[in-house]
Amino acid sequence: MNDINKATAELQAEMEQRMVLNPEGTRRIGNFGFIELEESWGDEATIINTARISTTNQRLKSGHDFNERDRNLLYQLLRDQHGTPFETIYFRFRFIAPIFVLRQWVKHRVSSWNEFSMRYRKPISVAYIPDEAARTVDGYAVLDDTVMAEYEALMGQLFQWYETQYSAACTRIDGARESGELAPKEGGRDPYRGRARELLRNVMPVAAYSDVYWTINFRSLMNFFKLRRKKDAQYEIREYADAAYALFAARLPLLAETMQRVIDESEQTPSTEEHAGRAG
Repeated sequence: MNDINKATAELQAEMEQRMVLNPEGTRRIGNFGFIELEESWGDEATIINTARISTTNQRLKSGHDFNERDRNLLYQLLRDQHGTPFETIYFRFRFIAPIFVLRQWVKHRVSSWNEFSMRYRKPISVAYIPDEAARTVDGYAVLDDTVMAEYEALMGQLFQWYETQYSAACTRIDGARESGELAPKEGGRDPYRGRARELLRNVMPVAAYSDVYWTINFRSLMNFFKLRRKKDAQYEIREYADAAYALFAARLPLLAETMQRVIDESEQTPSTEEHAGRAG
């Protein structure tokens, strides 16, 4: 595709470093995507201890201390939607994903969201390129190789246009300062270059990548998994949801197993509306 800018090269190097430092907690997705489960707080014991606060002072140290009674209680709490104990454990993910994926992801609002800003930095100069699986439906490629070559060329042109115009704007701003038309730059953010970035980012496609920190409790994370790992979820966000699930399950296998059991059972049980429809 196009030559990447300095910031993107640094980000690429950082992803590679994180893969080495945290191999069990990282995944690459697509041509430039990335996800890492950086940190988590609490575990299955936290949930059980929270639920039992009114009935006992005895506390479990970790999920490794669970007996069959504890496992059954974890399942019953989740099955019967006793939600608040499941809000006591948290996860912080970092992911690099196309903007169109983020537009779906951010709809899961019960979370904390901190995203890379093109107001302050140049864009990540890589666009998502659909692989063969992404552009194939039931064995049929909806976009052929000729279209994909044009797609890649167009993405490259947009990034190159940004670099050319931003460089030209900076040259004009510097020239205006040298001539006295603009006052010398003071400390902090340059408002002129900043405004140029704000305007030029408008040409960036939704296929461009962005960089996000996402902090979320388990109750909300379960909802994300339930919706975005379905077979009818869009291919790209499903790829990220499946990767996030794999990282989560490796860290808290008992909770992951219990969650999947509850989800599977809920999908097999007809809803109240379905029962009413059949009765009618």
